[in-house]
Amino acid sequence: MKHLKENNETYLSHLVFANETALHLYLVSFCLLLHAIFPFWKQPERFTLDSTCKKIQEWNDYSKRRRQ
Repeated sequence: MKHLKENNETYLSHLVFANETALHLYLVSFCLLLHAIFPFWKQPERFTLDSTCKKIQEWNDYSKRRRQ
């Protein structure tokens, strides 16, 4: 598979990375939805927009390192 070779990944490592990313983003979305409905509810720190931006940057850095 071209995509896996370009990213120096196995099928399993790609599956794990993609699933962890998707699950985290799903949880962030769910927390944002809860906060929209219940504005008095404080989101867990790991699911705030700031921490999500940092996490996305970490994922991006990891992806760039794999290609080297």
